[in-house]
Amino acid sequence: MCSMCFTQKHKQHTFKHIEDVIVSQKRYLCDQLDTLKSNLDQFNYKLAKREQVTRSFKDDIDEVGNGILCQRSMMKAEVDSMAESLMVQLGRLLQEEFLSSERDCWLHWKNITEMKELIRAIEEEIEHSNGVSSLMELTERLKTAISLPNYVTNEDVFPCKPRHFCGQLNQTPLKSMLGYVHLVDESKDVIRYKKKDIDRTQVQRISLFKVPRQKTVNSICPINDKRAWVAVSSSTVLSAINKAGKVTEKVKLKFVPWYLALSKQADVLMTSYNASSLIYKLSKTRRVTTFADNNPFNSHGISVSDSDEVVVSTNSPTILVLNKFGDRIREISSDGKAQSIVCLTTGQVAVTIYNPVAVVTTYCNKLVVTGMCDKTILSWRDDLDKDKKNNGRFLCGIGRDMYDRVFVPDVSNDQVYVVSGDGKKTTCLLDERHKIRAPGAIGVDMCGHVWIGCLDGNIHVIQL
Repeated sequence: MCSMCFTQKHKQHTFKHIEDVIVSQKRYLCDQLDTLKSNLDQFNYKLAKREQVTRSFKDDIDEVGNGILCQRSMMKAEVDSMAESLMVQLGRLLQEEFLSSERDCWLHWKNITEMKELIRAIEEEIEHSNGVSSLMELTERLKTAISLPNYVTNEDVFPCKPRHFCGQLNQTPLKSMLGYVHLVDESKDVIRYKKKDIDRTQVQRISLFKVPRQKTVNSICPINDKRAWVAVSSSTVLSAINKAGKVTEKVKLKFVPWYLALSKQADVLMTSYNASSLIYKLSKTRRVTTFADNNPFNSHGISVSDSDEVVVSTNSPTILVLNKFGDRIREISSDGKAQSIVCLTTGQVAVTIYNPVAVVTTYCNKLVVTGMCDKTILSWRDDLDKDKKNNGRFLCGIGRDMYDRVFVPDVSNDQVYVVSGDGKKTTCLLDERHKIRAPGAIGVDMCGHVWIGCLDGNIHVIQL
């Protein structure tokens, strides 16, 4: 309180009522508190992100370390094998010397024994001469014994003395055999693998494992070149699994996820298995929110384009295109009920289509590549293996690589096809000879490795 105002009239300064000041200060505190909370959330987010990066980096270090240890074990085993071979060679030389020595020693002992007997007989005859005949007999024996070459003239054949010449340690070939550590900046858009022609004879399996609970694999969404998000049937748990089959992370959901897609911000977009119109988003902080509501359409297959647009099939001829915020911006028409869908680098989309093949039977037996202007670029169906036609086709969760090759699993015939984006080339990549049963979901990671999820809960990771 101003002392002058308290004692006299004083109008040389402004003033405010205490009630107004209290209200104003509370309003200011509320505004600043919201800012403080927002900053706190940002710090918590950055802290969680940094800790997650450290955990992921540790996993990478462990994986690289395991590879180095494995390579070291292989090199040590090879060196041990080479050293063992040399030791076996030495043992063989020693055994040969033992046999040769035994033969030589036996001959020497025989000659020594005969010589001792002759010397003893001659000495006895000289000391106790019994007659000329016995002396003449000993004389002949002595002449014969002395004339034999085995007594004096023959030389023993001794083995060559073994020597060990040490090899020189050359680190250059050792390093080339052990390998090296290479740091990759994943923030840069770098081509991680070169394009190879599809050749089923050159397919190599990297790993084979079963998902938790051995359920049908609904969808596979690679995160990077090491891990992938995997959704399985009848499970509300979304799991991140590495190529060795180890579950590195689990997220509990309130719904069963169906199709998965990774956004440019590394968020996971998911549709629900219960024919819902909603699309959910799992953020990098592992918070689950609603990304979009496509009512009256059901959200089915989902994919994210290079321009960060989200394309959604709706189990109808209508395909929805959303922006990165979940707002509907346009629609695309397909010539059937669109199911699984992937975006191509050209801006086009590839979808599998349900088509009726009998009165009460429908199969998802057609792949269509559609432009953003509703123009059908490619329509592929039953182009390969005509003998499989009677079984019908059921094309499930398709995937693509960075060269717009579309990988199409046929769950009914245990086959995986590869269709080029322009439709000029179609190849049967895998069939029953590769022992892959009922493939239903495919994802391609940054290294070009193909993850194939099957109805029996198996996941095959292969390289072309």
